[in-house]
Amino acid sequence: MNESNKISDEGKYYTRLNLHERIQHHITWSTFFILAITGFMVELPEEMLTVFGQYKENIFFLRGITHRIAAVIMILNLIYQALYLSLTKPGRSLFFDMVPGFKDAKDFLRNMLYYLRISNRKPLFDRFNYKEKMEYWTGWIGNIIITFTGFFLWFEQYFPKFFLDVSILVHTMEAILASSAIMVWHFYEVHLKPGKFPMSRIWLDGKISAHELEEEHPLQYQRIQQAERVSVNTDL
Repeated sequence: MNESNKISDEGKYYTRLNLHERIQHHITWSTFFILAITGFMVELPEEMLTVFGQYKENIFFLRGITHRIAAVIMILNLIYQALYLSLTKPGRSLFFDMVPGFKDAKDFLRNMLYYLRISNRKPLFDRFNYKEKMEYWTGWIGNIIITFTGFFLWFEQYFPKFFLDVSILVHTMEAILASSAIMVWHFYEVHLKPGKFPMSRIWLDGKISAHELEEEHPLQYQRIQQAERVSVNTDL
């Protein structure tokens, strides 16, 4: 990029997440946090529960209600996201941009070569890279698994014991896997890695700087720049 473009890009921001997508994200992380806390409470050893004293029964009663309310909100948010992806133009654009392709496999291999210093060429990512696509779709799969197993556990009186035993195991293991992925992978990639620490603000205002867009999503940046140049030439 030439010097004039660098100067004109200073202080420039582009929309990374629109209002619908930010609302969906806020509902996702808040319900996830509530579900994780209230869900893992049942896994605490009995001796740790003595801290609640005489209020233990009341606290666990409220825990169950809170967990179920958060679960219903999570499911409604999944429906909201599905409708957004299928019925709106920005949603369909997001969906198709999130679909994995052969380029993602090539980007992964090229990135591994770059990390291992076998190659000095970084892959050029588009709107979403292979890591973001993997996290997005594993999130959908995890939510579906959690929803079905949670449904069996919520209405346990209608299902045989085998269903309940399997559901308890799968529900718990999926919750552990999801929590680990969020704490280790997502938080580092989005908030903690160099250049973003202590926190990316995209999840708050939906904006990404021109510099960050060029650095992390160069193909999308080039496309936007080309469209802006065409628009300027057309106006002239």
